[in-house]
Amino acid sequence: MKLISNKNQWRLILALLLVAGGLLAFTSCRREEGVILAAGVVDGETAVVKSLVGGEVIRLNLQEGDSVAQGSLLAQIDNSKLQKKLEALDIQAKEIKLNQQKTREKINLLLQVKAYWQDKVERLTRLTQKQSVAGDELEQARIKLTEATTSLFEARQGLKSLQVKLEALANQKQQLLLQLADYSIPSPAEGIVLRKFINQGETVLPGQALAEILISGSLFVETFLEEKELSHLRLGHPVEILVDGLSQPLQGEIFFIGREAEFSPKYIVSEKERKSLLYRVKIKVKDSQESLKLGMPVTVRLRRQ
Repeated sequence: MKLISNKNQWRLILALLLVAGGLLAFTSCRREEGVILAAGVVDGETAVVKSLVGGEVIRLNLQEGDSVAQGSLLAQIDNSKLQKKLEALDIQAKEIKLNQQKTREKINLLLQVKAYWQDKVERLTRLTQKQSVAGDELEQARIKLTEATTSLFEARQGLKSLQVKLEALANQKQQLLLQLADYSIPSPAEGIVLRKFINQGETVLPGQALAEILISGSLFVETFLEEKELSHLRLGHPVEILVDGLSQPLQGEIFFIGREAEFSPKYIVSEKERKSLLYRVKIKVKDSQESLKLGMPVTVRLRRQ
C-alpha cells in the first residue's frame, strides 16, 4: 500500500476540517446572532379545471407546461345532442310564428265580419221600428253578430296562447344555451398547466378533473419556525430567500403566520426540529418569481426586529 505524502496528508486534513466546519455552521445557523435561517419550500396557488358535464372531449387545447390566459378555451365537450334540441326548438318556434300570422289574418277577417253584422243589426233595428222588415230577419242578424264576436274572442285567445308557447320555447332555448356554455371549458385563471388528466377523444364524467393550473404570481415560500422566534416576526416582515444557483437572494415578506403549532414537515433537516412543534409561516415573493419552481427547496433568512 502506497503511503500518502505529508503534503497530501495536510490537504486531506484541511478538506475534512472545511467540511466539518460547514456542517457545524449549517446546524448552528439558526442561532446566528440577530438572524434566523430556516429551510423552506416553494408552493403556490393552483386551480383545478373540472368538467361540469359529461361527454367526449372533441378538442383539447392544453399541454403540461403551456401558459394559458384567463378565459381561454381549454377543452370542448361534444354538444351535438344539445345542438339537435336547439334546432328542434327553432323549428317549433317557426311553426308557432306561422300560426300566429294565420291567426292575425283570421282576426282581421272576423273584425270585418263583426263590423258587417254590427252595421246590419243597427240598420235592421231601425227598419223594424218602422215595421219595414220582419223581426226574424233582425234576430238572425243578431245571431250572426254573436257568432262573429265569439269567434273573434276565441281567435284572440288563441293568439295569446301561441304567444305563451313561443315564450316558453324561448325560455327552453335560453336554458339549453346556458347548458351549452358548460360544454366549452375555459381557463379559470392565467397561469401554467402543471398537469393534465385527460386526452382528446376520452369520455369524461360531470365533475371530473381535466387539468391543474398554477396561477401566475401566486408562488410563495412556506417554512416552519419555533415559537420563540415568532416574537421577532410580524406580518409584512421582510425576508431574503436564498436559492441555489442565484448569486443574489430574492426579496419577500411574511403574509401568513399560523396560529397553532404543528409537527414539522419532511423537508426540515435537523432531527431535533423534526421532533418539535413549529409554526407555519408563508412568505410572499416580491420579484423574480420566474426563478422559482413549485416544490423547490430554498433557505429563508430573517433579521430579528
